[in-house]
Amino acid sequence: MTGTYITPTTPSATAGFLTQAETAVLVGNDRLYEALEHASWTYATYEISIGLQAAKFFQLGLITDLNFAHKPSFEPVEAYNMSDDPLYQVTGEETTLGVTVAEFKPDIIELAIGTGARRDLGDEVVFSIGAGCNMLRRPYSLEFVNQGCYAPSSENVALGISGGAITLYDAFISSGMEWALAAKEGNTIPLEIQALPVTDRARGNRIGSVYLF
Repeated sequence: MTGTYITPTTPSATAGFLTQAETAVLVGNDRLYEALEHASWTYATYEISIGLQAAKFFQLGLITDLNFAHKPSFEPVEAYNMSDDPLYQVTGEETTLGVTVAEFKPDIIELAIGTGARRDLGDEVVFSIGAGCNMLRRPYSLEFVNQGCYAPSSENVALGISGGAITLYDAFISSGMEWALAAKEGNTIPLEIQALPVTDRARGNRIGSVYLF
């Protein structure tokens, strides 16, 4: 139907944008550019890193829960000569990765402990805990492929999403380590990973990147 002042748009759906993401979560073996990708055209042109360098990461393996969130905060600029505040400014950003791991790899346990020290003992390992001053920070990359029935047959973001990567340039495990030990069910460790700004990068490119293809 058509109104006097508007013709309502008919709703539509584009099946190619429905996603079922098969995801690998990668953790850098070292900080920042020792593990971050920095050889691509996007880095050379925009200083935007997509993913991590080859052989500079380990995988979290099997996970039972995964979510990514980015939330900027805005507050009004108080205008004492106006009844309404017309301007807002960014006061902060929170970027987190929530993941529950089912594989108890020593590398991720070391990062979850955070402030301790690791000693490799040949085929064994020991972690000391308490009063350390370290903050173990690493880059993270979530790389995914759309496995859904409606995934595009070729890469074209105008038609749908075939896959992508979410890269956090610098981050640490803010949740610590909560290890539920049980004999009658699979054990897991829930982790919250907090991104930190890399201040030597340009504004708008200090936390990470989201790449889609």
